[in-house]
Amino acid sequence: MASTLNFNVFTAPEKPLVGDRPRPFGDTMAWDPMTSTLIYGDSDAVLVDTLTTEAEAEALAAWVALHHRNLTTIYITHGHLDHFAGVSVLKRHFPTARCVAAPGAVELARKQQVAFYRKLLPGRLPAVIPLPDPYNDEVLTLEGHELRIIQQGHTDAADSTSLYVPSLDLVVAGDVLYNQCHQYVAGLTPENLANWLAALDRLAALNPKVAVAGHKKPGAADTPEAIEWTKRYLTDFARLREETSGDAELFGAMTKQYPGWAAPQAWLMFGLA
Repeated sequence: MASTLNFNVFTAPEKPLVGDRPRPFGDTMAWDPMTSTLIYGDSDAVLVDTLTTEAEAEALAAWVALHHRNLTTIYITHGHLDHFAGVSVLKRHFPTARCVAAPGAVELARKQQVAFYRKLLPGRLPAVIPLPDPYNDEVLTLEGHELRIIQQGHTDAADSTSLYVPSLDLVVAGDVLYNQCHQYVAGLTPENLANWLAALDRLAALNPKVAVAGHKKPGAADTPEAIEWTKRYLTDFARLREETSGDAELFGAMTKQYPGWAAPQAWLMFGLA
């Protein structure tokens, strides 16, 4: 007989980056706030994403330990470094846990420019950043419950995935979803936009009661309304990019459209280079 599942969400705040803004506007350089989610039963648990810096991952490991569960699996939603850099720290605390991701996410992880990120976060990333192992199945199991992997294609990263837990009416969306936080839309193409909107519709069709975004404003509720907010942000960005003249005007229009949202960072709209 399956146990009853529960979950908790850990939110790491913005962290400063070393380097100049890619455009002379917006806040000083920082990484946007992000989440990690623990899904747990009576005895075992699955952790979704591991955060970025050594300090974040240590805090996350201590938080996981407070749940007094056997961490069996670390699942990585996609191959951006900020979501898997903390793996070695979690593995040090939970050495029997496996770390897995969909094959496409592993390939993107393999391409991450770790040396570049070490310049942005000098002395703050773990010394060792291993890749997750490829996981080819469509379902993870936790004490008799299914955690279904949803292949989402290119959203803010290639080969993104989300995790759906039917018994909790829970979606752990990865970076398919943002919640009251400016989104990484640098280089957004019409094809990527169409796919991202379709991925969000895929989440909405599940009618979840809870939707956890990969990046969210600290303190924001994990409401499924964030699915529509993310769609609106994407369509507003695509529209305003056509209607404005120049990056500064576009940035100003977006921050005016979304006042109070976390991480008003120029790099999220125009890239880190």
